[in-house]
Amino acid sequence: MTELTEVSGVGPAAAKKLHEVFITSAELLAVQNVDDLHAKTGLGEGICANIVRSARELQGMFTFRSALEIEKEINSKPRLKSGIEALDKALLGGLMVGSIVEFYGKSSGGKSQACCHYAVRSLLPLEDGGLEGEVIWLDSEKSFSPRILRANAKRWGLDPDVALGSIRSVAIVTTHHLEQLFERIPKLCVEENIKVVVIDSLTGFFRAEYSGLSSLAPRQQRINAFLNQMRRVAMATDVTFLYTNQAVSKPGLFAVANAPVGGHVVAHASDYRFMSSEGAKGKRRLILKDNAGLPNFEVNMSIGWGGFYNDEREKKKTESDIKEYLENQGISTEVPEPPSEEVIVEAEG
Repeated sequence: MTELTEVSGVGPAAAKKLHEVFITSAELLAVQNVDDLHAKTGLGEGICANIVRSARELQGMFTFRSALEIEKEINSKPRLKSGIEALDKALLGGLMVGSIVEFYGKSSGGKSQACCHYAVRSLLPLEDGGLEGEVIWLDSEKSFSPRILRANAKRWGLDPDVALGSIRSVAIVTTHHLEQLFERIPKLCVEENIKVVVIDSLTGFFRAEYSGLSSLAPRQQRINAFLNQMRRVAMATDVTFLYTNQAVSKPGLFAVANAPVGGHVVAHASDYRFMSSEGAKGKRRLILKDNAGLPNFEVNMSIGWGGFYNDEREKKKTESDIKEYLENQGISTEVPEPPSEEVIVEAEG
């Protein structure tokens, strides 16, 4: 990352004000909205416009470039692999770093499991399909499970204690709390080698706090602002964002089951949009619903202690060792039957 003082027009006083609002590098300055920057820092509008423009010129990324140059840059970046052969092949090698990845579906579909799977995989070395970084997990559904992460770490040959020490979680209590904490995320990504940020779930508190049709417009505006900030941070830092999204059933003449919450605002925000659902017993189905550069596809995987597996044979071969390890740690691997699910009916804009 590039120091702020290397940006033309940013002196010690301006750098101090930028640091106070968690803008700590030229890359982060380059993706700022000038009006927002003026409001947050108190710097003059002209100064904000000049330093943002200078930061963009310094980075050289936010100007016209040839498709060949962009292709070379994309191909030079690592990919986050799942370790699931069919999935990584369909993704042309894995998830592109700096992407926004959505997993939506009804309860028990495997959304949080997918985030756990990728979060632990990101801790692996680059040559093993990881990102050699750390993870932040923003937990708004009390879904954060150290024992699941521990099992996944054991599965992929990591020291489980070291892996858990590399994943930090915060319990989210309101949308304001989520937004407030997210202001600090860019600084952490720059300074502390954060490579993946998980938000589980993105829309839960927005739905709870903005209920009814009269609140739909302000809710969508607030979600849109949050996702726009996420997009800019991803562009500046190459951090990959994984978020889960709830699903609803839309009533009406053309009823839609398991529609993702958030309407078009959320639909246009993600680079990868996956629907995760239960298949046969012990199976999960991951369907790519949208990506600008890939055809839609469907992958069926086995699920167990250690995350997703290519098939039942691989699961049977590997899971017993993981369960033995967990039992030795005093962690029960007996999974109770899930409760029955109720269908939520909601109008979406």
